[in-house]
Amino acid sequence: MSPLNTQKMAASFSLLSFGILSIGSVLMGATFLTGVIRGVAGAIIFGLLAWSSGTLLMRGDEPDKDEGHEEDPDKGTQLDQTA
Repeated sequence: MSPLNTQKMAASFSLLSFGILSIGSVLMGATFLTGVIRGVAGAIIFGLLAWSSGTLLMRGDEPDKDEGHEEDPDKGTQLDQTA
């Protein structure tokens, strides 16, 4: 999963939570401004949650790099010689 996919997932999750929270708040009797504020707060919280979890999952997919083990350039050059 690339960083762009993680950002898209977080953006869509935050927009979905904004819509559900703001519309749900207004339908349940809150004022329009209160619904929008709840939606923005939910979008920030759930968007950051999705982004951080995606970043943590992506970090686990990276292979470990062996920096101290370099191959010998002369290894295998004399394979055709007999003992």
